[in-house]
Amino acid sequence: MQATRRVIRVDAADQLVFAFYRGTEGPLIGYAIHVLQITDGKVSEAHAFVDPALFPRFGMPAQLSR
Repeated sequence: MQATRRVIRVDAADQLVFAFYRGTEGPLIGYAIHVLQITDGKVSEAHAFVDPALFPRFGMPAQLSR
């Protein structure tokens, strides 16, 4: 069975932040937060935090229903 993935934009101050979810059955499980820094209209930095414990700090649920 192929995994389902979902990306949701998170409201954050001066950066673009995205929450990444995936799963094959049942709810989708949060697995990573990606942070993009934009300078002069371009991505100047990109950081990926593969730590589900960070989801509450960004106000995101640990799981999503399909």
